[in-house]
Parts: sequence; structure tokens; C-alpha cells
Amino acid sequence: MNDTQDNKWDKLLHIKTMGKDDSQSDQYRYPYEPTPYSVLQRLANTGLIRKNNMLLDYGCGKGRVDFFLSYQTRCRCLGVEYDERVYEKVMENKKEAVSKERVSFSLANAEEFQLPEQIDRIYFFNPFSVEILRKSYISDDGG
Repeated sequence: MNDTQDNKWDKLLHIKTMGKDDSQSDQYRYPYEPTPYSVLQRLANTGLIRKNNMLLDYGCGKGRVDFFLSYQTRCRCLGVEYDERVYEKVMENKKEAVSKERVSFSLANAEEFQLPEQIDRIYFFNPFSVEILRKSYISDDGG
């Protein structure tokens, strides 16, 4: 990971997303760990996310994905975060972020979050353990 490059992007976007936070993690909930900007640059360059798209970011953390992709592609983003402390940090980021008009955030448990109709792209970065995915699948499946 290139921390210098990541710091430059955080400064350009007027956000603070650096560092790992595992204070609320356990065997089912993974720690906050930002996606490297180099990965997000590759994603933005694919053309899969464009101005007319609306992206849902499950486990948005401090909002790096949302702020970066909305800045680079001009898409709209909705981030969902369950950890109240991390959610407070994403809302702090939203106050000063360059692309704040195109992003919104919801404090919610992703397992119970109602998917808005206008969402046409979804981003996952390791937000769920196998146990949570299995539980969600089984409860949706009725079995």
C-alpha cells in the first residue's frame, strides 16, 4: 500500500480515511480498513461506473469509496455503515468533502437495509463474514 499516494488523495478530496480501526471488530464484523486508492482508480477507469449511476457502498466506513468514485466518475453514492463511531467520522468527512453533494450515508445494519430502487451498482470491500452472508441467505431463502 502506498500511504503517501493515499494521503495525497485524502487531502485532494478534503477527507480523512487513513488507518485501520478494529476496535469494534469480532469474528463476524471485520475492522475498518480503507480500500487503497490505487484499487479505486482502476475501478473508476473501467467505465463500469458513470455519471448516471447510483452506487451503494455496503460497509462504507469513513466514505473513501463514495467520495472518490463520486469525484472521479460523477456518480451518486449511498454508503451504509453499522458502526456508530465510524459513521460519525464519515459524517465529519461529508462536511468538507469535495464531492459531498453527490454522496449520502445511512447508519444501518446492512442485513436489514432496504435497497433503494435507484441503486444500479453495489460495492463490497470485505464487509461481511461468511457467517453473516450465510445467515442472510438462509433467512431470505426461507430455509
